[in-house]
Amino acid sequence: MTGALEKRGLHARWKGADYRLERKGSGWVLQTDRATAGFEKVAFTKHAPERFERKIDPTEKLECFRISHAGVYRRIAVELSPSNQGRVMAVTKDPRAPENGFDSFERDAWVKLIPADDRDLRITETRTPVPAPWLTAPGGRP
Repeated sequence: MTGALEKRGLHARWKGADYRLERKGSGWVLQTDRATAGFEKVAFTKHAPERFERKIDPTEKLECFRISHAGVYRRIAVELSPSNQGRVMAVTKDPRAPENGFDSFERDAWVKLIPADDRDLRITETRTPVPAPWLTAPGGRP
């Protein structure tokens, strides 16, 4: 998986750094894979990487955003998702896709697994600001 695509989803900025934002029980937490001041180590889970979390106070105001990825592969616009073995999954509705090695996915949509370092692939990360879910929605639902 590529580092860029691994960080897609909901995030928040705390003390100048970006962290994954996850709902946990009735509250929200910031998560990271590195030991970080202010974060507590999460109980060990077999076959899972180390994880550290910081509980968010229900009145805390943090800058929140959603990270997504799009790209261009051989002049075809694609939506990207992480895959395995150093690849990304590219999905497009461009009718030129089959002639560029894409397989039928859904009606009028095609998919292709592409090495993340393919020189024909250009990845663009988009950060879309979102309100802090624990401050805006009943029950903290995003």
